[in-house]
Amino acid sequence: MENAIDAMKMAFGMIVFIIAISASMYLLNTATSTSRILLYYADETNYLDNINVDESTDITKRIVNVETIIPTLYRYYKENFAVQIYNKDGKLIQIFDVNIEGKVRRAAGTTTVKRTGEQKALMSLYGVPNSVTGTPDENNPYLFEAPWIGNTSKDIKTRIDLFVKGECAYINGTKVDYRENNLLKKHGNSQFEEEFIEYAYKGDTISVGEGDGTETITGNSKPETKIVIIYRELEP
Repeated sequence: MENAIDAMKMAFGMIVFIIAISASMYLLNTATSTSRILLYYADETNYLDNINVDESTDITKRIVNVETIIPTLYRYYKENFAVQIYNKDGKLIQIFDVNIEGKVRRAAGTTTVKRTGEQKALMSLYGVPNSVTGTPDENNPYLFEAPWIGNTSKDIKTRIDLFVKGECAYINGTKVDYRENNLLKKHGNSQFEEEFIEYAYKGDTISVGEGDGTETITGNSKPETKIVIIYRELEP
């Protein structure tokens, strides 16, 4: 009988020991995970670009005219790709990208002192009209604070109409004036080199474009793709 009791005590003691070991391991793992998180946020280098572009990046080029560009513009918000248009001097004259436009809209709605570094950069690139006329000239990709974001069935199409035709109108109470920066009136007789790029990327960010037209795309741990169509006006 005493042997049975001793055996039960030993078994109970082993169970308690195993539970204690398991609890200790759990607490140790939790502490390790927490310390890693704290170290990550304490290390400012984790907020820098970590670009890792897949070797399968596909680039295709051809020569086109505005008749090719126009239907492409009317598809960008439906198919979620980006379009960048450069004049013959290599200046970005307009960008079409719902992701960038949404960020510009949020940045415009944030007070200057509260804007993040990214928001300040976006407003510097796309939020400053011509200092004299108040409207963008041919070398200014001003986005008018993107008032068309939120209504893809009407307002984004209206914005494209205005840019293509070189007209002025109000979208959600905001004046959108493309009379000095447009496609048909300024570049209707031009040819463009079309560069069709599909990026397969992974990591934190990837930069797309050149100079003032550089766009930063936020990625994640899974491979993603981003299509950017670039039109560069050719010399006559």
